Amino acid sequence: MTKMQDKNSENKIFIETTKNGKDKKWRERKIQNIELATRLNVLHYRSSERAFSCSEVLTFRKDDEHYQLYQTWFCKNKLCPICNWRRSMKYSYQAMQIVTEAMRREPKGRFLFLTLTIKNICAEDLNHQLSELTKSFDRLFRRKKVTKNLIGFLRATEVTRNSETELYHPHLHVLMFVKSSYFKGNSENYISQNEWQAMWKQSAKLTYDPVVDIRCVKPNEKKGIDDMQAAVLETAKYPVKPIDQMGKTDEEKLQITDELFRGLYRKRQIAFGGLFKQIKKELACDDIESGDLVNVENEKNIFEDVELLIARWNWDMQNYFIEN
Repeated sequence: MTKMQDKNSENKIFIETTKNGKDKKWRERKIQNIELATRLNVLHYRSSERAFSCSEVLTFRKDDEHYQLYQTWFCKNKLCPICNWRRSMKYSYQAMQIVTEAMRREPKGRFLFLTLTIKNICAEDLNHQLSELTKSFDRLFRRKKVTKNLIGFLRATEVTRNSETELYHPHLHVLMFVKSSYFKGNSENYISQNEWQAMWKQSAKLTYDPVVDIRCVKPNEKKGIDDMQAAVLETAKYPVKPIDQMGKTDEEKLQITDELFRGLYRKRQIAFGGLFKQIKKELACDDIESGDLVNVENEKNIFEDVELLIARWNWDMQNYFIEN
């Protein structure tokens, strides 16, 4: 639930805030969305029209001074800052549900955080290498030594860019839920950092030693399970994390937008496996990447007979205004 602020009673400027009074920044995200749509238009992508129309009209339902988004239209572009924000909310909510249930079923389970990388690549190879990265991951996680103690996993694909070399760095972040027997200290169960590196090198068919990082996710003993969940959810941010630097000049921004649009085309960046996948199916969770971005936190339990608030984007004034 959120509260709504009417910043200017005369012009009825729309601002949605959290329960703690923090601005959810609809205006800032819409401006960024328009900048993206403009670049897509210059690049002659037909999806620019969808991007321009994203979140133009927001309809909220009110229940005792609290509001929740009830209806709008999202473009679902992988580069859209509004849609990625909504995906991150949806991802965090689902991950919390799934991880909590997994911990209830397997209370002795332990969490590991694995990062798998390859060398930086040029933009032309990004789309192909993302496909190869998924295949390599599947080969790695079919290995007997990996599967024997694995309970479930959550895989997130992140793409970063080096502004100096203009090369892209696709890599995988994997949250693993393993049996306590993984840490028994014998070579039959435990997999060392060097062994993870060797297995990843072979699974990805690399001719060099890749950078691989494996570490435990440990709860704060004073905070207990809540802190463990917070640590786990930190790993849920990567698939929807935008490229930090979209370029400094208009030309650079156009180039990067074009490269990312092509590179991420029809590529899934989120995957669940093992018990996590089973629980996700049992909970009938909607698809994070292509599904509903309005009800991202299961807020459908509000009464139908409530007051509606409509906020419309004003193109001239570059802001959302509440309609009478």
